[in-house]
Amino acid sequence: MRKRHAKMSYDMIETYTQGTLTWVDVLNPTPDEVRALLETYQLPPSLLGDLAAPVPQSRALSIQGVIKVTMDFPIVKREDIERAHELKFLITKHALISVRYEDMGAIDQFKREFEVIGTLYKTNKHATGAHLFFALLRTLYNALDTKLDYLESKMNDIQREMFDNREKELVFVISKTSRRVLTFRQVLKTHERVFASLEDEVEECFGESVSLGLAEEILHGEMLTTRTHSLFEAFEELRETNFALLTTKQNQIMTVLTIMAFITFPLSLFTSMFGMNTTHTPILGHPNDFWIIVGIMTVVTIGFFGFFKYKKWM
Repeated sequence: MRKRHAKMSYDMIETYTQGTLTWVDVLNPTPDEVRALLETYQLPPSLLGDLAAPVPQSRALSIQGVIKVTMDFPIVKREDIERAHELKFLITKHALISVRYEDMGAIDQFKREFEVIGTLYKTNKHATGAHLFFALLRTLYNALDTKLDYLESKMNDIQREMFDNREKELVFVISKTSRRVLTFRQVLKTHERVFASLEDEVEECFGESVSLGLAEEILHGEMLTTRTHSLFEAFEELRETNFALLTTKQNQIMTVLTIMAFITFPLSLFTSMFGMNTTHTPILGHPNDFWIIVGIMTVVTIGFFGFFKYKKWM
C-alpha cells in the first residue's frame, strides 16, 4: 500500500505501508521535508543534520533507539555523475527511512517489490525497520551484481577486440573501465567499516535475533568485494597484454623502418657517387650506363632482403 506523507504533502517523499511496517523513500529532501520527517517519526534531531545534502562519510551510529546508516553505492554506466550514489538510512522499530539524492534503478525495483516483501513481514509481530533495511540492502546488492555483470561483459568485449589491431583505441577503453572497477572496489571497502559497527548497533537496538539477519547481507557484500577484486586484477592483466601487443606492433614498425633505412642509405650513397664532379667516373658514358646502375642497385637491394630473411629480421 502506498500513500503520500500523512501530515504534509511533499513531492519528494513517498510512504509505503504494510501492516505495522513503513518504508519512506525520500529524494533530495529540502529542510522543510527534513523537519516533517522529524515531527512525524519522532527522530532524534542530531541524526538529521546532514540529510538535506550528500556528505561523503560512510558510517553507522544509533541514538535513542534509532540507527542511522550512511553508505555509498558505485555508479557504472552513468556519465553525468562522478561520485558514487549516497544513501542514508534511518532505522526505527517500525519504519525505514531511506534518503537519496539521485534516481536509482534499485530503489525503483524495491518499490515494485515492496508489496510482496511487506506481505512477508505483515504477519510477523517481531518484524522491524531493520528487516526492511536488510531487504532493501539485498535489492541494492543484487543491482551491484548486475553492474559487475556489465563490467565483465565489457572485459569480454575488450578481449575479443584486442587482437583486431585496435590496441591504440583499447588503451583508453581499458583505462576508463578499470578505473570504474577500482572505484567500485573502493566503495565496497567502505561497507566493511559500516558493517563492523552496524552489527553492534542492530543488536543493541533490536536484539541479537534481528542482528543475525544482517549476516547474510554482510556475506553478500564480501562476495561482491571478492568478485570486484578479481575483476580488477583481470583488467590489470588485460592492460599489460594490450601494452605488450602495442609494444610488439611498434617494435615491428621500427624494425621495418630500420631495414628500409639500412637499404636506402647505401643505395643513396651509391647513386650520389655518380654525381661527383670528377674527371673520370666508371660506367658513366657507357651506352647502357643508366641500366647498368639500376641493375646494380636492384641486385644489391635483393641481396639485402635475402640477407634479412636469412637472419629472420623480417
